[in-house]
Amino acid sequence: MTVTDCVEMGIENAAKRALEVAWDGVDAVWLSFDVDCLDAAFVPGTGWPEPGGFLPREVLKFIQIIADTKPLAGMEIVECSPPYDAAEITSLISTRVICDVLACQVRSGHLGKRRKQ
Repeated sequence: MTVTDCVEMGIENAAKRALEVAWDGVDAVWLSFDVDCLDAAFVPGTGWPEPGGFLPREVLKFIQIIADTKPLAGMEIVECSPPYDAAEITSLISTRVICDVLACQVRSGHLGKRRKQ
């Protein structure tokens, strides 16, 4: 799917479709977040800025839906390049994505449970 496809179908529907594909026949999913999916105006510190990408609010909504659904095996942020990141804008959105994923995993009960001894 392209950014245009996701926006036209709605972020919620795009996330639902992504979840169907990601969880089909597997026990665990690893979330790899590539910052250059965002519009170039919001992530100057990436190796391949892409005009016409997602807006931050669209990405954050998408990520929150993903993280609320099931426990994730782990996650990573890729294409964040500090040498190109004037004013640390790309690092800030990357940190926000990490924090939102962790918060949603806790809120949904997927992370932070302690085993009874």
